[in-house]
Amino acid sequence: MRLMMIVPNYHCGGMEAVQGPLMNTGPLFAASAALKAGHQVSFLDCTAENLSLDDCMARIGRERPDIVGVAVRTHLANEALRIVRETRRRFPNVRTLLGGIHATFMYREMMDECPEIDLVIAGEAEVATGHLLDALEKGAPLACVPGLVWRDGAELRVNPGAGPLKDLDGNRPAYGLIPNWDLYRNHINGERSAVVQFSRGCVQKCRYCSQWKFWDTWRACSPQVFADEVSMLYHKHGVRYFLMADESPQADADAWKGLLDALIAKDLKDAVFGTCARAKDILRDRELLPRYAQAGFRLMLLGAEFTANKTLKTVNKEQRMEDTELAVRSIQDAGMIAMVDIMLGWNNREDEVKETLENLGGLCADYVCFFWTTPYPWTDSYKELMAEFGTAPAYDNWNFMTFFGKGIDQKKAERELVKFYVSYHFSPSRFFKGWFGGPLPRRKLYRQMFRLGVRKSLAQLFPRLSGLVAPKSGQVNAMHYCDPRHRWLSGSHMADEA
Repeated sequence: MRLMMIVPNYHCGGMEAVQGPLMNTGPLFAASAALKAGHQVSFLDCTAENLSLDDCMARIGRERPDIVGVAVRTHLANEALRIVRETRRRFPNVRTLLGGIHATFMYREMMDECPEIDLVIAGEAEVATGHLLDALEKGAPLACVPGLVWRDGAELRVNPGAGPLKDLDGNRPAYGLIPNWDLYRNHINGERSAVVQFSRGCVQKCRYCSQWKFWDTWRACSPQVFADEVSMLYHKHGVRYFLMADESPQADADAWKGLLDALIAKDLKDAVFGTCARAKDILRDRELLPRYAQAGFRLMLLGAEFTANKTLKTVNKEQRMEDTELAVRSIQDAGMIAMVDIMLGWNNREDEVKETLENLGGLCADYVCFFWTTPYPWTDSYKELMAEFGTAPAYDNWNFMTFFGKGIDQKKAERELVKFYVSYHFSPSRFFKGWFGGPLPRRKLYRQMFRLGVRKSLAQLFPRLSGLVAPKSGQVNAMHYCDPRHRWLSGSHMADEA
């Protein structure tokens, strides 16, 4: 069987505007399983190549696959359906397959909305992909494919899943399918980048988060397998910037220490690693943090989310703001850059936004990153948030940059954010510390991020300046704002799936 994996084209700024095109590794993991089963696979990243729908169809026509598999995160849902519908119209004999977190939880809505969808793989796709292609090639019953949602005439069949994938060592991404690594050049340092994954899952169960529900349990591959993979990307493909896709990679202290030792042994001198981290794990590893830096970790992103401890407790976030502040100082003392994520709009009140910004005034993080509360239908907080917010825009806007609630004027709030950024990041003490404090690798990266952040932020907030302040490479879009006239594709199934 010939399988073509497709990532739909989507740009909204945010992290992409700062870091550059980010690789979607989900299809590459599934592709690896298909290759091991003896099938032919190709990979098309329409986002990285910025391809139109017609361009995408032309590539499908050139490849002539038997089955087209489309990756679906929520913000990609509408574009994924456009690809599926157009594929069926132009290539009626090609089967269509969806996978990813949105398809996992919202398969019924999507398949009811779009009869052109033939198949959906719910959950982790490695086991199912190989079985599915084998069954299709041999004409075997689809009921044997774990986690498959399929059409049996007019009836929708949902096969039991295989459970969390245990063999992460034997199921690694098919990086060899990437046709052009220059598509993934990082905007910060201009080097080739890769998204890598050491572990899956999160040991926390935050009410607003969807990742722990998708991955179910926390697992990791062996440190040596991960280090070998990174070394291969470094030496074979010239990758120098590695962004870890893990939610909580340091959850197992022994496994994480083994990973640091394995990376240090590879001696990848100019490699830069960025990763998320829990304040709890950073504080546990305070004596170990110099080893982080020695292994190449330069960017540490802490998910602080909220500045009010009462809210942190309400959402099951196992930390206090004081923990984040101490973790930030510990990261900086070890010669790394400390970034902090903050969620806005949880209580749908403008005074909450102002209070959050005021509470951040004493934080010593190198960078503060903001995102808007986005209530995914399968999270524990969905019904509560939507009861307050009222309406939601089309799925294209479920991107953490669009606010759904009516209690906050997003444009007004973002003007306050601009004032905060200026006063925070240009304060003499932070500016001097960032540009001149710490070891050379930290100073160099900080300066690159500072210059890029200023240019990109200006281009995104003031699109007319884009040609003057933003580099020609990379797409920078205007800010996204909620249009209450637009709804999701079909809201009738949302309550059933939540």
